Amino acid sequence: MTTTARPGTYRIDPRRTTVHLTATHFLGLKPVDATLTVRSGTLMIAADPEHSTVSAELDATSFTTDDKRRDKDVLGHRFLATDSHPVISFRSTAVTRTPEGWQLTGILALRGGSAPINLHLTEAVPVADGYRFTATTTIDRIAAGVTAGRGLIARHVKVRIECVATAG
Repeated sequence: MTTTARPGTYRIDPRRTTVHLTATHFLGLKPVDATLTVRSGTLMIAADPEHSTVSAELDATSFTTDDKRRDKDVLGHRFLATDSHPVISFRSTAVTRTPEGWQLTGILALRGGSAPINLHLTEAVPVADGYRFTATTTIDRIAAGVTAGRGLIARHVKVRIECVATAG
């Protein structure tokens, strides 16, 4: 079920929000799933949804998979460089209606660089204290500045965001 959210300011609830990542390695033969947590975020939903804005900060140090050695490598200087760049941020620059729903165009900033991305809102469902949103995108990690591991790790990373935002 998808609905249009009521206009207002909503805060992302970090405890009920998760960012799921899927990349492939070994020449694209094995998927690797990871998660990141959200530090904070705000959704400003306008009466005209195309004038809405979204901003969020993710905790880059929360990157986790099922392999502690891989996690340490990804958190290190070759990939996310979380010692010097502990935050990944997103800031929308446009919201547009598409035949499939809504698209949030914005800038993803990580590791000291930035890249444009398009988030596709696939679900907006009312919950007791706000809304649950689901969005997907594919990130070009090379364009975003994460260039290590070429040939071993796929260039494109699939992302699924499950977010609860509460009024206020």
